[in-house]
Amino acid sequence: MPEDIDIEQRNSPMQGTLPPYDSGTMDDCCLPATVAVREYWQSRFADAGGVPRYCDVDLMDLYKVAHLLTIKDVVDAGDDFLIRYWGSELSRALGFEGTGMCIGELEPEPMRKNLIERYRRICATKAPESRRAKIEHLAHRKFATYEVLHVPWLNEQRDGVSQIMTVYEFNIDLE
Repeated sequence: MPEDIDIEQRNSPMQGTLPPYDSGTMDDCCLPATVAVREYWQSRFADAGGVPRYCDVDLMDLYKVAHLLTIKDVVDAGDDFLIRYWGSELSRALGFEGTGMCIGELEPEPMRKNLIERYRRICATKAPESRRAKIEHLAHRKFATYEVLHVPWLNEQRDGVSQIMTVYEFNIDLE
């Protein structure tokens, strides 16, 4: 992870109010944690000559953003997604611990359907996806705003996505 990124920084005056968007690319990310994961994934992409493999990830490279990360294993070619890792800031911001849960178990239903659709699209395209919005489906957290980046990681044979890593940056100023 680049040393010049201060992931503790939140909404510097240069960033101001940010526009929301639904389905963006990794280039739309502009906050410290999402930029850090984008740059890490891009460095692994360059090393691999294409979409990187999960076996090439060294999570210690991402320790500064670990509290903002979640890693999902792709189950049965995208039938579901098992949460392998759930950072502590996600528990605080979203109000539940997700480690060991399947996305198919999440409530409420609109959130579950949205995530499964998004993750299946990422598996099919093998491309990162980002979003900047307010939480819509958790009544007790509707005030929370976020920028999120989802990046795919291939299996060792490079013939399919095996994991999706997601990083959230919460409490941003949206237009």
